[in-house]
Amino acid sequence: MSRALKVLQAGPYISVQDEGRPGWLRSGIAMGGAMDARALEEGRLLVGNERGLAALEMLGLGGRFEAVGGPLTLALSGADFAAQIDDNPVQPYHSFTLQPGQVLDIGAAKNGNYGLLSIAGGIDVKPVLGSRSTHIRAGFGGFGGRPLQQGDVLPVGKAGEQASDWSLVSNTSQSDEKIRMIWGVQASLFGEEERQRFIETRFLVTHELDRMGARLATDAAPIRSKKALVALSGAIALGDIQVIGSGRPVVLLADRQPTGGYPRIGTIIAADLVNFIQRPAGAGVRFMPVSQEQALKAYRQMHARRAELPGQLVKTFGDPFESHRLLSHNLISGAVGSVTKTNDKDRS
Repeated sequence: MSRALKVLQAGPYISVQDEGRPGWLRSGIAMGGAMDARALEEGRLLVGNERGLAALEMLGLGGRFEAVGGPLTLALSGADFAAQIDDNPVQPYHSFTLQPGQVLDIGAAKNGNYGLLSIAGGIDVKPVLGSRSTHIRAGFGGFGGRPLQQGDVLPVGKAGEQASDWSLVSNTSQSDEKIRMIWGVQASLFGEEERQRFIETRFLVTHELDRMGARLATDAAPIRSKKALVALSGAIALGDIQVIGSGRPVVLLADRQPTGGYPRIGTIIAADLVNFIQRPAGAGVRFMPVSQEQALKAYRQMHARRAELPGQLVKTFGDPFESHRLLSHNLISGAVGSVTKTNDKDRS
């Protein structure tokens, strides 16, 4: 039997995701892909995958899984989810082995929103428009174009030679309320006083968040434009901050609609998208405008840090007596049997 990952229990928002499908916006399809691109890259490195292979993305709550057809090398990255294998804790940013018969139990996120479960060999589903990412609203890609559910058996591709017990130290912080943005092309629809009030307002992330976008709330007065909150429909970029009819901002994310008619007051810079995406419901957000030159500099710094990730992999060994670690190592290779010679008198 080919190796696979079986879903014994699934949280409400677990889906197959990779880097996404760029180049289809003109056809009405946003790029999509993993919400936390850095976490996807970290997980890929931990399990030794090539780029382009798919992982499982979880929002807020994980699930229960078992290996089928052979052991699987896995790693958790992104938001910190409580996880264990048969009562043995599993640490994030550390690759590990799941043996057939064992159960990986991933609970709720202890901080952040989106976590990735990466598997050596990747989730081997058929690509659609060049990507294995699930577009849930459109109903295509991934595993049947839908979130995972109990009983699903996900095929796993051929893994490389990298073993488990590799770790990375994640230095990405999601604690800063300040989110950098550049003013949008429609910012002029808002008066100078409203723009100033916008950047002085502390917003809260609401529970209305998903892969399409995140609504923000505040006790302050609604943001108003010079005229009605309407604008010519135009292409929407990842991280656009759209002010809807209620005067409240919505940040548009991976599975956003391709075009929109509400005015977009600004756009979160690429370097701060992970910080925003991982802000849980109830967390505060303050927008800080920066210049395009500053945004570009931050973008280059972000990619420079990601380029350093392979050199930050560390070979580690956890508790040698944890059952899932004992089963993942060959403990008898090279053992030599030795019997002391005795004569018949000794036996008697």
